[in-house]
Amino acid sequence: MKKGIFLPLVVAVLAAIVYAMIVSSAEKKLNASKNIQNVFVAVRDIKERQVIRRDDVKTQAVPAAYLQKDAFTYSTAADFKAIENAVARIQIPKGNQISKYAITSLSPEAGLSSKIPVQMRGYIINVPTAMAGMIKPDDNVDVLLTFEAMMKTGQRQKVAVTLLQNVKVLGVGGDLGQGLDARTAAAMKSKEEDASAYSDSSALSLSLSPRDAQYLALAQAEGDISVILRSHGDVTNYLMEIATFDKLFNN
Repeated sequence: MKKGIFLPLVVAVLAAIVYAMIVSSAEKKLNASKNIQNVFVAVRDIKERQVIRRDDVKTQAVPAAYLQKDAFTYSTAADFKAIENAVARIQIPKGNQISKYAITSLSPEAGLSSKIPVQMRGYIINVPTAMAGMIKPDDNVDVLLTFEAMMKTGQRQKVAVTLLQNVKVLGVGGDLGQGLDARTAAAMKSKEEDASAYSDSSALSLSLSPRDAQYLALAQAEGDISVILRSHGDVTNYLMEIATFDKLFNN
């Protein structure tokens, strides 16, 4: 074969191979774009350590080629449970896909601050373990103060006052209301039972205004603090008189 004919033939073959590769790549991309996946994306900017609520995310169809690594995909409504009440590890900008790396479970490791409402404070008190076992996150309690007061008669007497009413419980021990699976719940219960062997009290985390937090701190220094559980839906602040032994025995 003449040299002048061989060289153009080689170039033509190479060109054909390159063209075939380009066409094959384009076909792969086209096929990938046809494979649509539904993913969760942020409806608004989600701040770091923010608890993710259902209205913070929505589902969006994207080609598989554009699916972010470890992104949460959606097939049924139950898939919302995988991210609902989770905590953002990092800031997730509006429109970004929600990935497994970007969130963590709501737990003490994520921090109590993620549950504290804006302009409120998280106040932690110790209550008897038996009482803590009957209280759950998002319950409401009243806070009572028992202390020794000087009466008009000049005698000192124990009195009890309702210091705060309708206080939201953020957490009980390590339970922040995260909706634990059976294995994690059992592990946490075992851990807290081990801790209770060395203490007869458990931590109760309360949501208080800065003003109420100050008064509760002052009350703790003055007397004994106790809590009473309220019925769900009862948000009324009642007018409560000071309880004294005189009133108790004279009724």
